[in-house]
Amino acid sequence: MSLRVKYCFRAVLSLIIIISLQSALLAGPREVVKWSELDDHLAEKSVVIESMPVIDCPIGIDSESAEHLVCQVIENTFYKWKEYEFFTAAGETRLAIEMIKPEARLLSADEAQRLLNGSKLWERQAVDIPSTMTIRQAPLTPPKVKQPVYNASAFSRLGAMPEERSCVIGGEVLSSNSSSEKYSVMPPTPLRESVHATDDRVRVNSDYYIDRYPWKTICYLDFMVNGESYRGSGILISPYCLLTCGHNLWDQKLNVGSTSIKVTPAQHQDYQGGSIYEEFGTVSGLILEGNSIYLSNEGEWEYDYGVVKLGQSFPGVGSTFMPVEYDVRPAVGSTVHLAGYPGVVQNETNSYDMWYDYDRVVGYEGKDDRILLHMVDASGGQSGSPVFMSDASGTLRLIAIHVFGADQNNGACRIVSAMESTISGWMAYEPAYTNFSYVPYFSTNGNRWTGLALANYNNSGNSFKVEYYAANGSPLGSKQDSLAAYGQGLVVVAASGSEGWAKISSTAPLKGLALVGDPDDSNMYDMDLKDSLHRKFLFSQIASNRDWNSTVMICNPNSSVANITLKYYNIGGTHTLTATRQISRNGSGNYALYELFGYDFVCVDGTMVFESDQPVTAFLLYDNPRQNWRAGLSAVPVN
Repeated sequence: MSLRVKYCFRAVLSLIIIISLQSALLAGPREVVKWSELDDHLAEKSVVIESMPVIDCPIGIDSESAEHLVCQVIENTFYKWKEYEFFTAAGETRLAIEMIKPEARLLSADEAQRLLNGSKLWERQAVDIPSTMTIRQAPLTPPKVKQPVYNASAFSRLGAMPEERSCVIGGEVLSSNSSSEKYSVMPPTPLRESVHATDDRVRVNSDYYIDRYPWKTICYLDFMVNGESYRGSGILISPYCLLTCGHNLWDQKLNVGSTSIKVTPAQHQDYQGGSIYEEFGTVSGLILEGNSIYLSNEGEWEYDYGVVKLGQSFPGVGSTFMPVEYDVRPAVGSTVHLAGYPGVVQNETNSYDMWYDYDRVVGYEGKDDRILLHMVDASGGQSGSPVFMSDASGTLRLIAIHVFGADQNNGACRIVSAMESTISGWMAYEPAYTNFSYVPYFSTNGNRWTGLALANYNNSGNSFKVEYYAANGSPLGSKQDSLAAYGQGLVVVAASGSEGWAKISSTAPLKGLALVGDPDDSNMYDMDLKDSLHRKFLFSQIASNRDWNSTVMICNPNSSVANITLKYYNIGGTHTLTATRQISRNGSGNYALYELFGYDFVCVDGTMVFESDQPVTAFLLYDNPRQNWRAGLSAVPVN
């Protein structure tokens, strides 16, 4: 093979790798977009900005007079805002917006346009089906349907109720005042969910696109109670938070929590008995939480809500989720929508598909009218299904959780402002990262690129976050994503700076390497992920002359400056030269040998030891510019 053919082959290989890595980037690394970046982000996505009926929010507005309270995760950032209604002479409604989070400020009309258009991103996000779609056969024996406690006195209970607090299922109350509570319960009387007159429900995957919104955030739940299998429904309102009803998570009769809960977004089936499609995979619940009133049996339908916290997100589901609006009280006769996973529906007795219907609101019951009564058809398995409706701009908003059925009507637990603190805390949840890896160097200078090839060699899913830092320690952005059990992913570094280092945090150990390539010189080298930090390293081979270069690359992922000492030993083992450097906190350093030991320094063999007063990690770039050879050599930890 000629030298020209070799170089051509290298160039093509580099191009293939670059295209593969860029495609992987488009397949779903979750970037956190800040409020200050949202305008540019909308432009980058070529979002056509819709005209919204908004005005500048007046200074001194009465915060208690807001008609709407909304929370939403937009591009992985949590937002909370209030909307105030104003009326023009023509009788048209205009909204003024006070943003509470991520920044407390009164929004101008332009800023309100930006926020409401960002809010609609969840409806616009491109369909992105992973190639590893799971297909399984439907079980012959259907799982049971969880039936909650029903007590008619719940609808006539008067008087003050205790504070609603988030509680880990099993009894631990997340409160600074109490670490645990025990619950006394009454025997349940089951109440079925009902179809009224004709069953009007529609199979979602046949009449709608199951992989679009809102369908791809509506989930099938599979869980166990005392060794028996049950089913239910829920909706993702953030990457790691599935909102559902409390009785899917806590058995008030047995006084026990559900176990082995599994969450599957957009599950569908073409017909009863057919294969079940799991477009986005299935994730096991990490933590189940309800609220203290429901778990103590002080309240029932009005407090029948809870959350499944996930250990990983779903690649392809997206990064903006349905807005949650509090205290919505639709007028009787208004239309509400509902979708979930009934077992018995139409002429099927064991469906594993998503079904949708809409109908009218018929009234309210319960304490403070927190039970919304509706005529939307539902049956067992749809408990926990989202109840949603359109706002003035046509955006769908989640307003209630379906919890029961009766002969005259079905009922949903309204989402009210008394829940806001609890639900907001759930929406902001991220799994704890307990494993860390480091990439001492990345570069995106010119046409150069850096890609991270990550492998999850674990029997469960793995969420991870990549954080980029400049040499001076300044943050350069971050990305989040998840990997399936034994799955693999590629992330192209897209930091806001052209050079630096990266920290990878994950919920389980990751294996992998970083690839740095430059198509201009058809060259590429790699370095393993560093999963530990040390104070002393050995480079077993170095060189510095007219043919060879050696560059030491060190990162300091600490909150204080690292003082480095580098010592050169010749081939005979004699220590001849020493150099010192300082690396900023959360910073990095790149040092060619001639920069460390002087421009007249020449060696063709030898070793180098470096010591640090902070635990750090490093590698050495070993290259021959004349032959266009390049390799990354690991720094070997030594005692």
